[in-house]
Amino acid sequence: MCANKLSPLRFNFGFMLEANIGTIRDIELDYPSMRLADDVFLRPLRGGFRATRTSKGIYVQGLLTAGIEVACTRCLTEDWQEFELELDEVFQFGSYPPEGEYAIPDTGILDLAPLVRELSVLALPMQVLCRDACLGLCAVCGQNRNESDCDCVQDEIDPRLAALRGLLPAAPDEPAV
Repeated sequence: MCANKLSPLRFNFGFMLEANIGTIRDIELDYPSMRLADDVFLRPLRGGFRATRTSKGIYVQGLLTAGIEVACTRCLTEDWQEFELELDEVFQFGSYPPEGEYAIPDTGILDLAPLVRELSVLALPMQVLCRDACLGLCAVCGQNRNESDCDCVQDEIDPRLAALRGLLPAAPDEPAV
């Protein structure tokens, strides 16, 4: 979370701490943009969720849609990725939940920002591509090969592996070594 700034995903569920089991509150979100951390800036963040009082804490379930700008792993151009986030988490009572679980403190203030950030990072693919046929950058000069060709000579074999070339049969247009 950004330093010295409260998350807009903080909700006061203090009234639910003393409410009967089964008490429900529905919340709709419609943020044009939101910075969850230094590495996650969502634009937009929309959807809704339902908070339900259970015997263990507050159960949050819902569906959010978001978009994030990420760099293509081949050519480094910025690309837009849209995704859905499915909220399905119990925020347990008390300050010290089991490891990997979320807690709702005694104040009743529930901050969904860490959960939404985690789900956003997990929703992105390991390799983001601007398009399936992305050609990437030239390894020699760095030219984006999607925009134009470069005149660099691509050596097909790594010099460290050149000795292994002698083990391959010579191609018809290539002199024998």
